[in-house]
Amino acid sequence: MSTFLPSIHVRLDAQAVIDTLKRLQAIEILSARVLGGWLPGVARWEAKHQLGVHLWEDAEHSRALRTRLWELRVANADRDVGDGPARLIHGLSLALEDYEFLGGLYLVLKPALASAYARLLEQTNAILDAPTRTILRHLLPEKEAQVAWAREAVPLLAQSEEARARLERWTGHATRLLAAAGGVLGHEPVPAGLDATPPPGYGVTRLPFGRAHRDERFQLSLAGIPLPPEDDDAGQVRFQFFNYTQEMQAVETLGSLLWEAEGMEWEFYHDVARHCYDEERHSAMGEMRLRDLGYAVTDFPHTVANYAWRQLVDPLRRYCVLTYVIEADSFKYKHATYRRHLARGDLHSAEAVLWDIMDETLHVRFGQQWVPALMKQYRYTGTLEALVAECREILVANTVNPLQRRCAEVSATA
Repeated sequence: MSTFLPSIHVRLDAQAVIDTLKRLQAIEILSARVLGGWLPGVARWEAKHQLGVHLWEDAEHSRALRTRLWELRVANADRDVGDGPARLIHGLSLALEDYEFLGGLYLVLKPALASAYARLLEQTNAILDAPTRTILRHLLPEKEAQVAWAREAVPLLAQSEEARARLERWTGHATRLLAAAGGVLGHEPVPAGLDATPPPGYGVTRLPFGRAHRDERFQLSLAGIPLPPEDDDAGQVRFQFFNYTQEMQAVETLGSLLWEAEGMEWEFYHDVARHCYDEERHSAMGEMRLRDLGYAVTDFPHTVANYAWRQLVDPLRRYCVLTYVIEADSFKYKHATYRRHLARGDLHSAEAVLWDIMDETLHVRFGQQWVPALMKQYRYTGTLEALVAECREILVANTVNPLQRRCAEVSATA
């Protein structure tokens, strides 16, 4: 008999694996949603970028686990999960400072998630459940890298003695919350007499944020930089890529949607997480190109006004504005600038714009799928055409971005 084969002995039977995967995938997508909700309230620019990456990783982790559940004949991965994961994530959302929230999520929940993945990798059978183990071997290093980032980043956000005390108090509360939930998997015994009520002064969520936060390095203004003359090639390039950095406001708007849009199917949250991640990359792309041109992202006045006015409309109109108006209306301008960059021999700018065009094409498809679904969810009784026209009017009346207004006005008269 061959000696390289592991024992057929199963420490976790199939149903135990299924129950574990269902709980973990629910926590992952909820983690993506709460990261999105808190993203506007995180002040540090670099941390915002990292959260945009991590919420997509969490959504992808949820997708991988759900795919495995489908293979295991689970038609509805959300059935019989219960409200434990949602209550746990809601409890973590009640932090008052960004470093508190990040401490609770990254220094308490995510290490527990990583431990749960490591235990499942060890306990499920290497032959019978090999596909699950393959997923876990890809997923676990990303989760551990998220935690490693936070262990360096979070203390840097809590530099005063008072902030460090608040962080310690909140992570202690998060630890009790997790224990009260029966741990990540929900079946650990709850310690007798455990008090998981929020500390004094807490208990009401700050989500959604009415304004997007920026750290002290940024000069804020009510408007961004003006459109340069058409014959100012250098100014046009500088404007375009500064404008890309400002797409952090789209990241924040999509993050708010992740949190606020209740009752949607899982695929909606996954696609919005992808959309959010793409906009984070566009912001980073703009910053990278500005750096190539000799500028820092903080050399220009930033605005958060577009995030603010979008928060005054419901998630339906917010997403319609982004997809059917801002993104769909921008293609003519972007194709023109792509050709202009090529004509000038500016291949770096041309390549960046081309990648953006491809991403935005995907986002418009997302809008075509999910705006009608949001219309049903928010009981909009008009036509899609009427909604798009309304949203275009809302944008023209409120945007502080001159390019967005020009593109919308051109589309309205086309």
